[in-house]
Amino acid sequence: MKVGITGASGFLGTAIIAEARRKSWFVVAYSRDLNSDIEGAGEVRSLQDREKIDFTGLDALIHLAGEPIVGLWSKEKKRRIHESRVDLTEDIVECLAALNRSQRPPVFVSASAVGFYGDRADEELDEEADLGFGFLSEVCRDWEATATQATRLGIRVAIPRIGIVLGEQGFLKKVRPIFNIGLGGKLGKGDQWMSWVHIADAARIFIECAENSGIHGRVNCVAPEPVTNREFTQVYANVLSRKAFLPVPAFVLKRLPGGMSSIFLDSQRADPVVLKAFGFEWTYPDIDSALRAVESGGA
Repeated sequence: MKVGITGASGFLGTAIIAEARRKSWFVVAYSRDLNSDIEGAGEVRSLQDREKIDFTGLDALIHLAGEPIVGLWSKEKKRRIHESRVDLTEDIVECLAALNRSQRPPVFVSASAVGFYGDRADEELDEEADLGFGFLSEVCRDWEATATQATRLGIRVAIPRIGIVLGEQGFLKKVRPIFNIGLGGKLGKGDQWMSWVHIADAARIFIECAENSGIHGRVNCVAPEPVTNREFTQVYANVLSRKAFLPVPAFVLKRLPGGMSSIFLDSQRADPVVLKAFGFEWTYPDIDSALRAVESGGA
């Protein structure tokens, strides 16, 4: 199987390449820099010029590229977050439309996020749950709507809504130093739900979406056991053999620009109903095993 991946050099992209290689798939990485050395990629194609984007010969296309959410949410940052996802996805769909039907990859797996749901307190959120409110919800709405246009081209579209990805890089790389010096603590009241997934399982979910012809539409790319921020804080501190007693008050986070506090305080209790229906088996279904695997060098 020949799979194309945008955002292939990122944290998740690297893991998906590794998983694809374990299955003996050939990987075509799409990059804005053709001189990029992307480990595991058999070929690198340009993503810089829309007129030169080549999606021919693929059995599946996985789309991950986008401006990182992390960073102060100035107006310019928020513009880049939105446009890098929606505009690039629109370019990709237009490039697919320009191909003859026989040249198009039969499946398009386009990333989204559980931010789609907004702040939903204790509500259990399956893939049919309504759109939430706020900036991230709007970004995910537009992102998904744009990707879904590929269905009109006879392409199966799967949209994994990614939770917090746990691995050596990403979220844990940012909070690990804080916990290691004993300054970890809950955010706000700590009762907001965190929908998370271990990096290895996230990669397997994307591969499953590409490979399983029965999967289409929205897929919650999360572990089956979400935790509250308070629970996450306690477990992670225990895994690191540290104390976690320095909470960050909600009013402090709400002073962050552009509504950025939603990253830390919004509650999303996502339920991976679609994956359960297809019998997907998580390697790390619970937060303790996931965190211990990461901190022991398993991810």
